[in-house]
Amino acid sequence: MIDAISFSDGKFRYLDQRYLPLQELHVETRDHQEAIEAIKTLAVRGAPLIGASAAYTVILGINEFKGTKEEFPAWFAKLIADVEASRPTAVNLFFATKKIKSVYEANFTQDTLEELFAKMTAEACKIHKDEIDNCDRISRNGVELLKRDFADVLKTRKLNVLTHCNTGTLACCGTGTALGVIRLAWQEGLIERVISSESRPLLQGLRLTAWELEHDGIPFVSISDSSSAFIMHQGKIDFAVVGADRITANGDTANKIGTYAHAVSARHHGIPFYIAAPVSTIDITLSDGSLIPIEERSADELRTIFGTQVATPTTPVLNYAFDVTPGTLIRGIITEKEAVVGNYNESLARICNE
Repeated sequence: MIDAISFSDGKFRYLDQRYLPLQELHVETRDHQEAIEAIKTLAVRGAPLIGASAAYTVILGINEFKGTKEEFPAWFAKLIADVEASRPTAVNLFFATKKIKSVYEANFTQDTLEELFAKMTAEACKIHKDEIDNCDRISRNGVELLKRDFADVLKTRKLNVLTHCNTGTLACCGTGTALGVIRLAWQEGLIERVISSESRPLLQGLRLTAWELEHDGIPFVSISDSSSAFIMHQGKIDFAVVGADRITANGDTANKIGTYAHAVSARHHGIPFYIAAPVSTIDITLSDGSLIPIEERSADELRTIFGTQVATPTTPVLNYAFDVTPGTLIRGIITEKEAVVGNYNESLARICNE
């Protein structure tokens, strides 16, 4: 298993994904500001991994606290605010900080700070473990849905799958969400080949998903983002499965920029388009995707490629990190609880409240 993040002896360790696939750089820190910067700069990335990393970042912060118990509440509130400001779109981050805050609120009055910090640390470790377990359940539910949806096709041949961005161990702690489904489907003989889109502008598909697939020996080919429609037209893609950074009550899904274009093309060509994500990614407080805050990133992510200038410094740029795919384009949303197909307002609310 690829070791994307870990926590022990008060140290947060992470594989800096900005250097992959050409260099495997593992970083170790006790500094919560350094961990926040790692989240901001995509040294660690992917919604579930961001959630677990945020939990550990809070623990680094409380371990740095040197004041009295009376001073801690104000200090802790600022710590949480700083962590939550690091990435606005991935709801898993807020899910993780909410869990840590719940432990604080339930135990602050009666516990010493040492006792409180121990319980908060245990909760952070549980968040990490839960994400690993969730990946296994998501993978199994996804494979069972594929077996149902492609029962006739699988009698004669294997399937070709499109995926976008990176949703494997590097993004999800465990085997992955969408890539976890793909991994298990390949192990069970359902997959012929993976088509991995490059995922501009930071190339998470080309750099990270390709690296994971090659690491596992799964047959794949990398493509430019804009070529997926043509490849669908050629009949070389049977289905698409991607991850999610936030899913609203009606099934609208925020994911890496470029996802919406793949979904539109898939609908045009009659190809099922699936989302694979943990329940923690579902935000039923938002009725639809128009309410999701969409992060805009630095113009230089487009104007430069790995430090090389490819446009003038004055070129105007609009650089959205995510887009929103309407739930009406999504065949199914695969979670660790079940794979939901249609009627998202009712079914997503149900599984979130179980």
